[in-house]
Amino acid sequence: MQAPLTNRDYNPLSKLLHWLMALVIIVAWGVGYYGGAMLHYGVSDGETAQKIWAITLHKSIATTTLFLIVARLLWRASHRPPALADMPKIMEHLTHLGHGALYFLMVAVPLSGWANSSSAGYPIPVAGLFTIPGLVSKTPELTPYLVWTHWFLSWALGVTVVGHMLFALKHHFIDKDSTLRSMMLGKKA
Repeated sequence: MQAPLTNRDYNPLSKLLHWLMALVIIVAWGVGYYGGAMLHYGVSDGETAQKIWAITLHKSIATTTLFLIVARLLWRASHRPPALADMPKIMEHLTHLGHGALYFLMVAVPLSGWANSSSAGYPIPVAGLFTIPGLVSKTPELTPYLVWTHWFLSWALGVTVVGHMLFALKHHFIDKDSTLRSMMLGKKA
């Protein structure tokens, strides 16, 4: 393990993985919301085709997070992040809890989507390049529970990401510390 960086600056690969995952998660969430909530099967052939396209695009984007989170966890296991900014102990605990929730949800959301598609018997594309095998066998009676689980976890991830962003902005504009700058690509904290 490396010692924490005293200047509160994350290393370049940590920054890249952070922002790449943020982009993928936000885009996948938006496309998933559009395909899942805004479009409906059977309304018209055009809307059904658009829903199928949106859900397939969502899966192609979202499945890349499975590979990114493995890379991120492996990197994080061997590279300690910089120490937290000075803050009250309760805020330190809440920060660790928030980061733990983010990591848990970054694993749980794609796994629940993978299980959901598998139970319904649908392919799981990865970035449009290849498909991964089903996580569970085709089990249509399980699908409604997995749909709900994926929906719930996705909203939990969305709320957690928004909270993460708001706290980063709080650090920058209210606390006026280097927390946000420490994660910016090409910037020093």
